[in-house]
Amino acid sequence: MLLLENWSKSYHKRLVLDHLNIQVDTGNVLTIIGSSGSGKSTLLRTINFLEPADEGQITLQQQTLDVQTASHKEILELRRRTAMVFQNYALFSKKTALENVMENLVTVQKLNKQVARDKAMNYLEEVGMQDYYNRYPHRLSGGEQQRVGIARALAIEPEIILLDEPTSALDPEMVSGILDLIQSIAHKDTTMILVTHEMQFAKEVSDQIIFLSQGRILEQGSPQKIFLHPKEERTKAFLQSFNRNSHSPHK
Repeated sequence: MLLLENWSKSYHKRLVLDHLNIQVDTGNVLTIIGSSGSGKSTLLRTINFLEPADEGQITLQQQTLDVQTASHKEILELRRRTAMVFQNYALFSKKTALENVMENLVTVQKLNKQVARDKAMNYLEEVGMQDYYNRYPHRLSGGEQQRVGIARALAIEPEIILLDEPTSALDPEMVSGILDLIQSIAHKDTTMILVTHEMQFAKEVSDQIIFLSQGRILEQGSPQKIFLHPKEERTKAFLQSFNRNSHSPHK
């Protein structure tokens, strides 16, 4: 279980995350939706401590940290239990697909290189990239790079995977394959928090939806509740704009 309490973040005195309280049960998929600038990506980055929140408590299973008093060691321990998939892939350009997946296993988990290699190859196979293990990122398409990014996240066997707009940088024909891959790894032991503009996919894959507006949770509930029976006018307007501008729906 992941629990965020009183979770807040400001930039230059502008409150970006406003005292959020969020709970995600183990193995569930929480999808965060909302307009650009609503705080979605910032929320993911603060959970992973890529950008520390200003205040609040985070509980992951039995470990609770207060962001204002957490030690560097405690933050590292929590970060090792999470993995992030970035919208721009964030692969090491001078490392092959295999080396990208191995990197964390060797440097952070201190696995023997052969063990790390075997494990990395297993996860590359899981995402359909075993035949490309020796290629550098510049020789991979966007969809292939994102598959390597997902393999890298899975390889550390995290308790939480954070996916920040994993399809937004992809050509439309690549999107469906990545969404299918994400759906195939959802609802296992790993808790998933997803930021996406793919509304049909969010409806299919999520256990819970949060609509974020100006750093606040304006509405939350099951996909059916949010997509079919939204209460807030802003939620309705947001979803209607997507229905009008629907692009690359997930079939």
